[in-house]
Amino acid sequence: MTGASCGLTVPRMPLKRIIALVVFLYPVILLGGDASGQFTAGKRPPIKPKYAAAYETHDQRDARKTAVEVVLSEEPIDVVEAAAELDPHSNVINQKALRDHNYVLLWVRPDNDVSMNATYSDTMTQYVEMSGSRMTADMTTNTRDKVAGRIFSPKPLKTMDGDDYTIDLKFSTEVTRPPAGTKLPADGGEPGKALKALQAAIAKKSWEGIKSNVTAKNVESFDESYRTPKENLDDAIQTLGFWLPKKPGKITGGELRGDSAILNLEGELFENQDALFLVRMVKEKDRWVFDRATKAGMIDK
Repeated sequence: MTGASCGLTVPRMPLKRIIALVVFLYPVILLGGDASGQFTAGKRPPIKPKYAAAYETHDQRDARKTAVEVVLSEEPIDVVEAAAELDPHSNVINQKALRDHNYVLLWVRPDNDVSMNATYSDTMTQYVEMSGSRMTADMTTNTRDKVAGRIFSPKPLKTMDGDDYTIDLKFSTEVTRPPAGTKLPADGGEPGKALKALQAAIAKKSWEGIKSNVTAKNVESFDESYRTPKENLDDAIQTLGFWLPKKPGKITGGELRGDSAILNLEGELFENQDALFLVRMVKEKDRWVFDRATKAGMIDK
């Protein structure tokens, strides 16, 4: 039955409005910045990125500071998904657009300070460089909301193995950010108390204490029927020890995002070296529990 036969009138939408609606609904991953130029290494096919995307991340040189990570890729990435993750970098390099293609990553800081990692995905061969005498960075825009510029090598470069490579890349893109959250107090508030309760349970090797302070999904992964309770406890402590510092460390604030909270935790990575850990706590049944954590980078004591 058609609309006319049942007494309904179907309005016609002007073509311009239809086009505008399609553009609005088109996936965000295809509406990023642009890149041009190429990275060439020996006889390998040159990396010729067409797309640029960027998000803010903690600076690996000093995780108390931030840098803008720029992805130059042959296929578009889902930058909105990446920016919302606890570890955007890990999310990005595991997206299909990078797993199956060659790409270049940049870390942009003030004053034309740029680091580069060009990766050939089939062999995971990486070429690392930073601005200075060998590579020049010319940032025409470097603000909170947008980065644009060019990186290039004034002359061909060589790796320690003697491979030749050259750099000449341009990019321009907005910096994608997750929805703004609410700043947590210095001690992390209620999510911080929940993290400390988990750390106390780990220190006491309390199986029940650990299970009551992590998500149901984590409990399921820790509590295997084919293992003894002691084996489950040992596995849980080992896994949490990979995510968290060996000692409790110090919570230095964080951000509340609805029913999840991201805590900044400074603690010992190994002897005489501290790191910043980002810890995600989530609310389950009106209680804050541990979800997961990642190492954001090293810091000075």
